[in-house]
Amino acid sequence: MPVPQGEHPSPQRVTLGRMHNPVRGLLDAAAAVLAVVGGFFLFVEASSAATRTAVIVFALGLVALYTTSSLYHSVPWSEPWKRRMQRTDHSMIFVLIAASYTPVAVLTTSGWTRVVLLVMAWGITAVGVGQQVFFPIERNAFGITLMTTLGWIGLIMMPSVSRTAGGSAMILLLAGGVLYTTGMVMLVTQRPRLWPRVFSYHEAFHVLVVAASALHFISIYRSLAVAG
Repeated sequence: MPVPQGEHPSPQRVTLGRMHNPVRGLLDAAAAVLAVVGGFFLFVEASSAATRTAVIVFALGLVALYTTSSLYHSVPWSEPWKRRMQRTDHSMIFVLIAASYTPVAVLTTSGWTRVVLLVMAWGITAVGVGQQVFFPIERNAFGITLMTTLGWIGLIMMPSVSRTAGGSAMILLLAGGVLYTTGMVMLVTQRPRLWPRVFSYHEAFHVLVVAASALHFISIYRSLAVAG
């Protein structure tokens, strides 16, 4: 997950061996493992080929983001590889958002509504990934706006989610969105600076993202249970 360029100077960070950001690296590694386990349970709960495919996409999105982020924040990369990993790390955020929409759209919408939502989500993701890979400008208005737009177009699905999967599934999705957005605000504003050597705004961002992913996982699992 991203780190803004031009961060304010901070005290020397506590390291763990050669791991420069142990909190971020270990947290995301644990999240990647849990995503594999959770993906298995979602797959077992899914009752059709379409829903199985959709939850596989979601699980792969989780594993891709957290594995990439853990490696990026843990390994002492050379400068060229650090830039490559950073671009990949940033790109995976777009991928996870679209991957999170996929099972929700498959479970709660149908017909052209489903098609339009998925095309919008993955289309914006393609643009976002392209921007990160070919024009990797940190904290630029276009990238932030694109990510925020992608994150909240899911509001279109909320009435359908409430109707087909229940109010609790909808609330869990919305709460996850709020956590994601709060984390992004922390990252952009570089606040709050708690204990800069160990746990500051960037670590708080990672915690919120993992928590948001967990809420979305629970929502999707509940939706699968309702769908039968």
